[in-house]
Amino acid sequence: MNWLLVNNSNFRKMKKLFNVFVLVFVVASISLLNSCGGKAEPSEKTKLIMSTAWKLSINEVIEDATTQVDSATGITADISLQGDVGALANFLAETLTLGEDANDDTKMVFEQQYGEGMLSTSVTGWWKWNEDETALIFEEWDEQAGAAKAPVTYKVQELTAEKLVLLKEGDTVPKIYNAK
Repeated sequence: MNWLLVNNSNFRKMKKLFNVFVLVFVVASISLLNSCGGKAEPSEKTKLIMSTAWKLSINEVIEDATTQVDSATGITADISLQGDVGALANFLAETLTLGEDANDDTKMVFEQQYGEGMLSTSVTGWWKWNEDETALIFEEWDEQAGAAKAPVTYKVQELTAEKLVLLKEGDTVPKIYNAK
């Protein structure tokens, strides 16, 4: 009988120890879930760049390119696409849309659409900022290869609610987008 009391006492101690262990485990699990549960709030630049679709301004790109030619060579060119040609160029111009990935909240997605409606084609992939948010890094998805292409970096020369200017690494003429 004495033996039974000793074992019963040990059983109670083990049960208390087990309950304490379970309590510590539950508290630790809840605190881990709370710390990992929420995603970081996007920066103001991220909110701004995702707030609208961006339409490539063909005439502004041409104007910038001709200004660079003029300053380098002294040759002045006043080129502007007007009328039907301008309308067609604007219809075919790229529209860039940046947003969050609906399937993976750790990734940001982009779509470059060329043309409008049924006559359009698009390219998709992922994007991210460089560390100091002065450049965008795009990784286009290659459907046929089933993998992302090599990353391409664009320096952000201007970002306002109405205008986005991106300069691809190695290029001299920036892409000038207006809010759509």
